[in-house]
Amino acid sequence: MIEVLLSIAAIVAAGSVAYLLLTIDTIVNYQLYQYGLEFSLDWANPYWLFMRMSLALLGIVAATASINIAFIFWKKLGKPKVLKTTEKEMHLQQKETREEEEVQSEREPSLFQCSSCGRSITHPLRLLDFHSQKPEMISICPFCNTTVTPKMYVDSKQEATAAERDEVKTKKRT
Repeated sequence: MIEVLLSIAAIVAAGSVAYLLLTIDTIVNYQLYQYGLEFSLDWANPYWLFMRMSLALLGIVAATASINIAFIFWKKLGKPKVLKTTEKEMHLQQKETREEEEVQSEREPSLFQCSSCGRSITHPLRLLDFHSQKPEMISICPFCNTTVTPKMYVDSKQEATAAERDEVKTKKRT
């Protein structure tokens, strides 16, 4: 808001200075001739040059301030309007959010237990194994690059057995 006020002040100041310059011009062109001013290009050319340059610069200041105001309002009007929601709608949205969070917490991802490094993994790397004639998807531990089999799924209570770990180690060696 302060930018708009400063721009308006710049426009008002530019207009006031332009009015004062034009008033000085009327004094020079009309009243001073009544007191004996004689026209000469020696003083008239610099006078006209300075007058025109001053008015042009004031026009640039006023145009820049006007463009600034227009841009500020355009920026404010371009923002999406926030709709006011009623308390009922807010409670419904909060309730839906809570329900979604409960569903997400119920769906905890199953874990893989790596036989080599012993870390639990929620998402192993999925790669294509081209060692056989028909490529197949395999799961790899991202920490130690060991093949992880679906048998190694771990519930929060159950771990992979030692025999299953040995099976993976032998598969890795081959």
